[in-house]
Amino acid sequence: MAQNATSAHGSPVLNGLFVRGVVVSSSARVFNRKDGSGKFVCVRHELALDPGLAVYEEYPDPAGGQVKLEGDTVVAFPALPKLETVTLKVLGWKDQNGQMVIKRAERVA
Repeated sequence: MAQNATSAHGSPVLNGLFVRGVVVSSSARVFNRKDGSGKFVCVRHELALDPGLAVYEEYPDPAGGQVKLEGDTVVAFPALPKLETVTLKVLGWKDQNGQMVIKRAERVA
């Protein structure tokens, strides 16, 4: 049976890719699905790293109540507070023209 690793102080060791950065901006856009079944929203957060910049993309459900739409315009969306330091555990990412784009993540702090 496998056990979780612990440090010398007894606290659990965190494994994986973690990104810590300062939130620079947040924006949201609405897209129509190719099959015509509705719309989806992409919320992009830009994080300033040392050095560089990373983009964290979220795809909240428009029917979930977090996002408010008026036609094809996003009126309200879940934005991260500007100039606040956030730490993300990255679950999925890609390199797009030399820039890190985080597709799936969990907010740790």
